[in-house]
Amino acid sequence: MSPNQIKIDVLDVSQCTYAERVCAAALQGLVNREGPCLFLDYGIYDEHSARRTNEDFMDDEIWYGKYRELLGPQDQRNLAYYQKEHGVEPQPLANLDAAVEKYRGRLHGIVVWEAAMLDTVNIALMLAARDDLLVVEAADLPSTLAHGLEVVHDLRGRWTDRVVLYEWAFKELFPACEPGRVACIEPDWQRPEFIDYVVQHKIFTYSLSSKQEGLGGTLLLLLSFGPAWLRELIFTLRLDSPIRRLAVNWLGRHSPEIALNNRIQKAVRSDTYPTLFGWHTRRDDEMTFMLLLSANGLRLVPSHLAANFSFHSRVKPLGLNARAARPAPALDPEGTYIIFTLSDGDQLMMMSTAELGSWYSPRRGEVPFNWECQPLLMEIAPALLEKFLNGATANDCLVAGPSGAGYIVPPLAPDLTGYMRETLRLCGQAGINVVTTYVPDPPKPVQHKLAHQSRGKINFMAGYAILGRAPMNRVEDTMIVANQMPTLEQIWYPADKLMTCLRDLIAKPAPGPRFIGVHLFAYRTAYEDIVRFAETLNDPHVHIVRADDFLELARIHTQNFHR
Repeated sequence: MSPNQIKIDVLDVSQCTYAERVCAAALQGLVNREGPCLFLDYGIYDEHSARRTNEDFMDDEIWYGKYRELLGPQDQRNLAYYQKEHGVEPQPLANLDAAVEKYRGRLHGIVVWEAAMLDTVNIALMLAARDDLLVVEAADLPSTLAHGLEVVHDLRGRWTDRVVLYEWAFKELFPACEPGRVACIEPDWQRPEFIDYVVQHKIFTYSLSSKQEGLGGTLLLLLSFGPAWLRELIFTLRLDSPIRRLAVNWLGRHSPEIALNNRIQKAVRSDTYPTLFGWHTRRDDEMTFMLLLSANGLRLVPSHLAANFSFHSRVKPLGLNARAARPAPALDPEGTYIIFTLSDGDQLMMMSTAELGSWYSPRRGEVPFNWECQPLLMEIAPALLEKFLNGATANDCLVAGPSGAGYIVPPLAPDLTGYMRETLRLCGQAGINVVTTYVPDPPKPVQHKLAHQSRGKINFMAGYAILGRAPMNRVEDTMIVANQMPTLEQIWYPADKLMTCLRDLIAKPAPGPRFIGVHLFAYRTAYEDIVRFAETLNDPHVHIVRADDFLELARIHTQNFHR
């Protein structure tokens, strides 16, 4: 029997409305402050809205044909894990009313938000976190009053403009929120899964755009992904910082919404590294969102669809199982070395769904494979991270997602040294020694910062997708090797088409040894696709290896090459 054995309440919210889920998740955040008390079951994410933001990551054909069975009832699977390993005893609650009634003694009243002005829900969450209130949408207020709670804050009719609303919040609520962390949560996605965590930790929560066409965004793109020769010149001459500042200021001068976004992001101060939870707004895309927050000195913890983290955060870890170090295999001079790394593991949703279900494959361990994960789970949800670290086979290699401890675009980070210091600390605690870094060919000054801080304890696979070149560099004692696949076009390829491209690449004549990194788009290719591909290989000089072995062999090759 686990020493952490506790009884917990489980509430099924799979059939609840958005407003009811907001109420349940905010309540969950409040009651889980002292320990893991309330767990929500969101069911299987069959509604189409759960699989899209500004893009359809999985249409119905690929969802029902491939991923639904892999993913399954993700919350129930996590609950089963906690029952087995941590001794929790689940007790079902009949409905939301039963949950409110049970925990009524912890509530000091109600805060009312209105669907007609969706952003009022973020204000309600912060007031609820501060004052221990139940979050209720106006239409549900009459039935909620039956619990004997009084309305403390009524947000109806107070604002008609988003910027004015968040200006008020920044002035009145930001100072009392937890320092060092903010959250960007788009109410219009109507995905409330992560709000339990922001309520639990009193995190300032807002939803402001990062996108404005023109010079500012163009300059940030230039610093990140522009012509290689020009980026090298800019960074060598140390012009990157003034260009970055010009870009951010330009964006703010031409958009009041971005101006306030900049003020909020720049106000975040941390002893480690400023952190932003959530995802981009409906008015943005991932790239513009990431460029601005990286340039403002924040890291992102992608939290869209990430359920029950107020619960995960309070489960006591059992302790990591130490793994003996092992030598890398001997270098085959004629070999073609291949690694497969599953993308998007930096997303908390990927961790809570066991890498979209691929981790649950009964064939896991048959083929060397690399699983991106979020090393910040060491602090956010250590017991959940242990599920992967302690359950890994000898062929499973956990690597930090882009670009280490939190998602950033490294060339834009004003304090890349501080970010890498945090990455080294957290990866060291988790026993992770490989990091995927977002830009495939960072300028040499950026590479030297990565290498100097990693001190040979971390090596890097570079690039979510390839933009034209895929260099392999040894910088000081650190390897920085760009993935060779996918290209931008290949990201969306189905697994069979991507593997055909890989076969063509392997077949091209080239001197050995060769090193081919393949970064797999998690929403198209799953682990068992790679197992089936491996079964078709019959060339003794083609080796699928773990990322840590791959990088060590690449190091040996560069040493031999330069002798």
